[in-house]
Amino acid sequence: MEKLISFKSNPDLGYRTSGSAAEVAAGDFLHDEMKRIGLKNVHKDPVVVDNFEFKRADISYKMHNGNTRKVLLSSFQARCLAEDEKIKIVYVNKGRDIDYENKDVEGKYVLIDINMVDDWWVNWPVTQAKFKKAKGVIIVQIGGYCSWSKDTLGVQDISTNCDLPTFSMTVREAELFKEQLKLQGGEIEAVLNAEVSVVNNGITNCIIGEIPGKTDEIVYLIGHYDAYFTAFADNTSGIGCIMGICKALIEDGYTPERTLRVCLHGAEEWGIEGTRYDWARGATMLTHKHPEWSDNGFLLINLDGNLINGTATAVRVRTPYEMAEGIEKIGQGIEGNIYPFGTYSPMWTWTESYMYACLGIPTIESFYEGVNFWPSYHSSSDQKWINDYDDRTFLSSHILYGSILQKFDKLPVRPLNFTALYEHMLEEIDEASMGDTKQLRETILKAKDVAVQLKQKNDSFTEMNATTQAYNKKVSKIFGKVVNELFGLDWFEQYNFIHVRNRNNIQSLTAAIASIKSGNIAKAMDEDLRYVDLCWYGYHFDRATYDLLVDQVIGDSVPFTWAKGKVTTIADMYDIGRDLQKLRDGGSDNCNDVIAKLERELAVQKTELKTKIAAEISIVEELIDMMKACM
Repeated sequence: MEKLISFKSNPDLGYRTSGSAAEVAAGDFLHDEMKRIGLKNVHKDPVVVDNFEFKRADISYKMHNGNTRKVLLSSFQARCLAEDEKIKIVYVNKGRDIDYENKDVEGKYVLIDINMVDDWWVNWPVTQAKFKKAKGVIIVQIGGYCSWSKDTLGVQDISTNCDLPTFSMTVREAELFKEQLKLQGGEIEAVLNAEVSVVNNGITNCIIGEIPGKTDEIVYLIGHYDAYFTAFADNTSGIGCIMGICKALIEDGYTPERTLRVCLHGAEEWGIEGTRYDWARGATMLTHKHPEWSDNGFLLINLDGNLINGTATAVRVRTPYEMAEGIEKIGQGIEGNIYPFGTYSPMWTWTESYMYACLGIPTIESFYEGVNFWPSYHSSSDQKWINDYDDRTFLSSHILYGSILQKFDKLPVRPLNFTALYEHMLEEIDEASMGDTKQLRETILKAKDVAVQLKQKNDSFTEMNATTQAYNKKVSKIFGKVVNELFGLDWFEQYNFIHVRNRNNIQSLTAAIASIKSGNIAKAMDEDLRYVDLCWYGYHFDRATYDLLVDQVIGDSVPFTWAKGKVTTIADMYDIGRDLQKLRDGGSDNCNDVIAKLERELAVQKTELKTKIAAEISIVEELIDMMKACM
């Protein structure tokens, strides 16, 4: 792990990012290390990604007392080459459109406070700054992610275009800088030095090795080796655990029933410009390159982040509904795991597991409870000592995931129970907001009955043979259909049944109309409509910003990503939000117009919901036939 951390693009801060020299060198090291510990068929599998390399960035400015202060910056994925470049910097609060009123920012850098947990992602104020003709952005993360201390530097994926230089400053330096701005008339001239490159259509390597098995079925063990800063937890710890498990298995002489395929991905943190869905690019392109992996993938275990923290109180792996019962029975019986074991469902889409699930491969993803991980996430504070490294925890991670791998390897079939899926689907039906769901309910109940029979069939297998392999292929196709068709995404990357987004919007719009009629505009805005697609963002950023970021998801020219086609419509809330602001601020008293607009959008959502319900009925009926074909 210490060796992996040593690969750096920036000598002060680290960074081994998408296709950078540091990431390539780290991949070469892992390739050689795989060979050294005895993995077979070790090779580099190159995939196309956008390359990001950050070598240096700092500003120097003269303080009011005449002293010169130099400030180290970290960088988002944005191009900037500057050698003693004179820049002007002004402060624009949160970077909303209202924050630019009566401010001249054209050709200047803007200093912006942000909390990416409670407010918005960095792409919003960065895009707003671009439309205000700023020359660049300096972000200060005042809460949420990257807020471990006032001296923490942090970045995230930029989730938009990379043509506006975007840096990050610590809270401590920003506080001092803001004091100096007040003393110097609200604008400071500084000297910028920076070397940050983004190159489209480059290459990164996914490093692959195997412990060959006796059948053509595959168990995947994956993790990403790219990093912001030095990334001890995310994901140096995951790579260390993967390599440790493999070394132990080989030294123990373990011969698996199924081939164990290890895939270490580059470009997980970021890997493509101009899209909201810019993460997990290495895994996206690798699975896109190898659609044949869907034929024999048995299981995927993804070790991603913080496998080492001694403050953990429990293990809660993420897994699909269908897998939860089976994995809990396996995980709770593993000797040597020092933590209580449980699961979270459904999957989420922030990691590389989802790309493999789309191939029809059931997934398990590492996660610990009780760990205060987010303040150091993607920051200079992701260090061994800050993350409370504990040998016992790290050893327990090896034992737990190595044992899960071996236990699954010995099973003739996966412990999938589709009744859990249909039970959760029934729980997501709300008659009050969805209207007539009789046919949908009846179809789900029919599917649940067939799933009970399939579970009995599943439990009847006692040995691994050609019959179970054929059965596993059929079940994989069922699982893949569930992931790709029955589930979808909302505008916040939440993974759920395809009707849920429209149902939630209907509930929220209905509540907002009631709030407005009762005179409670604030509740309508800040509570009822908070998560109706991107309504909240329309309150704070101008139309050009809003339209561009929407277009990067559902426009005609969006690039191929892991989420392309998963979100296809958006509630038309921008003008409604602005009208509500006028009502709240006393600039208008015509509630009827706003209510009429909300009712029109409510009708649109109801129409979309009917389409989604019809699609779900059709999909579930097809799943019934597929389950029957397995029996």
